[in-house]
Amino acid sequence: MVDHVVWDWNGTLWDDLPQVHGATNAALQEVDGPTLTLAEYVGLFTRPLPVFYRRALGRDLTARQWERVNQVFMASYQENLHLAQLAGEAIPALRAVARNGATQSILSLYPHAFLKPLVAQLGIDHYFSRIEGLQESPDRSKVDMFPIHLRKAAPAVAPHQVVMIGDTDDDLFSAQAAGSSGVLINHHGYHPLGDPTLDSFFAEGLLEALERAGLRIHGRA
Repeated sequence: MVDHVVWDWNGTLWDDLPQVHGATNAALQEVDGPTLTLAEYVGLFTRPLPVFYRRALGRDLTARQWERVNQVFMASYQENLHLAQLAGEAIPALRAVARNGATQSILSLYPHAFLKPLVAQLGIDHYFSRIEGLQESPDRSKVDMFPIHLRKAAPAVAPHQVVMIGDTDDDLFSAQAAGSSGVLINHHGYHPLGDPTLDSFFAEGLLEALERAGLRIHGRA
């Protein structure tokens, strides 16, 4: 039984792949890196982020380069915010969770200072018991964040009654480390993890992800 859903934001409820792809190339160019095609970016992407940049560059970044990469990425991302939008099934999925009587929250590595007002601007903040973005270094995983988030977002819900829905292996592993389950989605038909052992955790979209988690979706066979 699922009593609480933890949503990832970027690439899950918020469909921002073109925006992230462009911002990543801007950051790579800042450190004399390659310009990646969309397929190359998706195939290389992983967390923590320093591992991704090592894959893309063939070398590690210095502390100063890493700081600059983060600055350039975020500046490009914010400048091109108009390229992103709510995922097509986001509103139906949020409504479906509410109809099932479960609570829901957002746990994201997107900076909290940008995340919370964006969710409010989109008019969906009322669906969530907690909206939490990153307030520290951008190369963090959610593994340490997840149990703390859960205690604040759903204090009366046991971890095994929680599902995390996201789009990266970090989302899945963060949930599993806390005793929760996870389902991964992929809006654009790419396999962003490159690990066939994780195929069984994928759903085609947000509503299917909820069904796989055990929630009843009205109007779907």
